[in-house]
Amino acid sequence: MDDAPARRTVLIVEDDPLSARVVEKILDRLGYGVCAVIETGEEAVAGAEAHAPDVVLMDINLAGTMDGVTAARAIIESLGAPVIFLTAAVDREIMDRVAATGAAGYIQKPVKLLDLKANLEMAITRRQRERPCPTDAAAQLYRRLLEAVGHAFGRPFAVVDPDGRVLFAHPDGRLAGELFAEAFPGQPPAPTETDTPCPDASGRPLGWVRLLGSE
Repeated sequence: MDDAPARRTVLIVEDDPLSARVVEKILDRLGYGVCAVIETGEEAVAGAEAHAPDVVLMDINLAGTMDGVTAARAIIESLGAPVIFLTAAVDREIMDRVAATGAAGYIQKPVKLLDLKANLEMAITRRQRERPCPTDAAAQLYRRLLEAVGHAFGRPFAVVDPDGRVLFAHPDGRLAGELFAEAFPGQPPAPTETDTPCPDASGRPLGWVRLLGSE
C-alpha cells in the first residue's frame, strides 16, 4: 500500500507551448503535479471546475475572447482556487485589474524556480488558513445546541475542562476560556460530587457540567 502523500496539483493556463513546457518542468522539480494545460480563458474556467487544482497558474494574454484576468476572477469567485499570474506584461492598467481579482501572486516571465516555489507555497498556505475547518462548523453546532439546552433548562451552567477552564458558559458565553475559579469566584473548584461528568469513549472525563443556581 502506497502511503506517500498526494502531490499538489496545478492547472496551467498558457497559450504558448514553449512557456507551458518550461513551467511544467519547474513544477515537476518542485514536486507538483500538472493536472492539465489549457490555452483559453473559457476552457480555463471549465477546467478548474473539472480538475479542482490546488493552484492555477494563469497567463494574461490568452487565445480566445476571454483574457486571463477575466478567467481568474471567475475561478476565484466560483471555486476559491488561488490564482498566480504568469506574464511578461507590466502595465499599470493590467496590474490594477490583476490586483482587483484577489489573485494569490504575480510572476514575471521568464519564470524562475525560486520565484515560482515561493509563490506556490504562499498561495497554498494562504488558502489553508482561509478555508473553513470542518471542526469549526462542528464546534459552532455544539455551541448552538448548548445554548438551546441552557434556555430550555432555564438555569445558568458552565462546562469546565480538566484544567479548570470554562469550555462553555450560559448565559454569558464570553467566559469561555477563562479559569473557572476566576470566572465564578463564589463557586467551589470543579469537580464536585454534584457536577455531571462528560466522559469520552474510554470513560475518561473530558470535563464537567456545573449548574450554577436559579436565573
